Formats: sequence, C-alpha cells, structure tokens
Amino acid sequence: MLNRTRTAIMAGACLIGALSISPPAYASGSGCTGNPGSSGSKCISVTGTKLKVNTVKTTLTKNHADDCGKATITIGSWKKTSGRICEARDFSWGPITVNKSFRDGTKACASWSNYPRGKACVTIHD
Repeated sequence: MLNRTRTAIMAGACLIGALSISPPAYASGSGCTGNPGSSGSKCISVTGTKLKVNTVKTTLTKNHADDCGKATITIGSWKKTSGRICEARDFSWGPITVNKSFRDGTKACASWSNYPRGKACVTIHD
C-alpha cells in the first residue's frame, strides 16, 4: 500500500510540474481603419511573443485607382518608411523584420501617404 501511495504522490507531482511549465505566449494582432465598402481601408498586422515584435506588415485597399504612395510604420520610437509603391488599388508592404521588445501599451501604427485619413493601429501588451 505504501508503494501505491508513493506512486500516486509522484504522479501528482509530475503532473503539477508539467502543468506549471507553460509555452511562451505567442501574440499577434491586427487592426484596420477606414471603410472597405466605401473609400477604402488600411490595416496593420503584428506578429511576436509577449512584448517582442518579430514582424509587422501593412496593407491599403482603395476603391478608386490611385498612383503611388509610401507606407510608414511606427512602433514607439521605432520608425520605418517604405520606398515608393505603385499599384492600382491593393497596396502591401511587409512583412518587415523588427525583432525588438517594446514597453507594455506601446502602439504600432501604419499610415500611407496616398491615403492620409487616419492610421491603423494596434496596442502591444503582455
């Protein structure tokens, strides 16, 4: 009976140990602004783990043809601007490698020079 009790206690301890080791929290998020059915919309997509941003991507969909524009992505003080991107209606830039950690609550935003109304943003949080 003593061996059976020890085995049960050891099994329980192993189970508790296994449950306390959790995998990293993989975080990704996206946000859009604008009106896809009307004048168009811009979006931002962020991938990472907890407060670390691995990559970021932005898209712009416009419902009227327009020449060229540049995308700008800002995450806190980190900033990157694309070269000139020329498309008819669907613009895309990224994924851009960031590989940097940010403070909890930092905003990641995307804007486009050829669609200046508003920014698409997401908040980075733990």
